Amino acid sequence: MPKKRLKKFLPSHEKIKEQRFLKIFGKLLDNKDLWSLSRKKVLGGVFIGIFVACLPMPLQMVLSTLLAIIFSVNLPLSFALIFISNPITMPPLFYFEYQIGKLLINPQNPVKFEFDSMYDNFGDIALCLWSGAIVVGIFSSVVCVVVVNFLWIYTVKKNRKNSFK
Repeated sequence: MPKKRLKKFLPSHEKIKEQRFLKIFGKLLDNKDLWSLSRKKVLGGVFIGIFVACLPMPLQMVLSTLLAIIFSVNLPLSFALIFISNPITMPPLFYFEYQIGKLLINPQNPVKFEFDSMYDNFGDIALCLWSGAIVVGIFSSVVCVVVVNFLWIYTVKKNRKNSFK
């Protein structure tokens, strides 16, 4: 079953509760739905984790945890997936999101993203970056949810077929 594979890779309840930024959630982390490995809870965790990973903000783990609690989805998965954006992947990801946002916001008069003039155009740069991040985040999340759902169903059908042989 996919649940057995997921348990190997996901952080444990104790590891997540040890994170100092997440101690603010206290008893909310004891909700059993947050640790459920049902398909719907896992798909929700994938969506939230990928979406938050695309956002250009600090403390993504706090937002990911908050959203997982609010929507009652798999917390370890949403928590683990935010680390897709890390110091190595952030520059190309944010530049891509900026370019997408620039196309959406103002394709006729593009804002130049240069270090010399960055502070002069910070409002325009931030608007392009965040609008691109939201679009890329939603698109990436939906694609990942569809792929994970397909793989989950395929694995379950394959395991059932093999168990009857």
